Amino acid sequence: MQRRVVIRSLIRESRKVITRTVARICVMKLLLSKINYKELRMNRRLIPAVIVAGLVAAASSVTAANAAPPTDAGFGPISLGKVCTFDASVTATVTGKTKTITKPDGQRIITSPGQRITLSANGKAVSYVITGTRFERDVTINGAPAVEVKVTGRNILVNGPGTETPGIFLVVGNFDFALTPAPESAEVRGFNPNGPGQVIDVCKALS
Repeated sequence: MQRRVVIRSLIRESRKVITRTVARICVMKLLLSKINYKELRMNRRLIPAVIVAGLVAAASSVTAANAAPPTDAGFGPISLGKVCTFDASVTATVTGKTKTITKPDGQRIITSPGQRITLSANGKAVSYVITGTRFERDVTINGAPAVEVKVTGRNILVNGPGTETPGIFLVVGNFDFALTPAPESAEVRGFNPNGPGQVIDVCKALS
């Protein structure tokens, strides 16, 4: 009698286990049936495609900017302050256009088509064509971020008090110097006023 009871109890427990197992299998089948494996495979291919698309979009924006025409760079008259050794402030007016080209390596090329600057002080005025090209590259100098600058052609350099060579200079030729990043743009290494190239002391012309 006890054996029959035990056997019946075992049968009931076995049926319960089987029922739960079958139920779990049914749930798993239901979940698996809802997975779109084709879509999953497509998404796996889509992940790198999205990354590439982002890179292409970034490159396209740079390309579009490089292809854009020059923009107006005119301003003034504005006061440059007392950048010369004489007591009067210098006033500047610039006309012409500018264009910045960003190369894949990060170098920036700033052109200045048709630019001219007029500087005045002490009742005198001088005007110069400044259609040179400026090359900028982000670097590290003595562990600090800086901008290495090279100018070619005709350019105006304005060096405030405290720089290696204070004053205003028209430089013609190839010159280089280094600055801290914008907007501070403080001098890290000054340009060589002895060339090579031509250097015109504008402050002397206005004194």
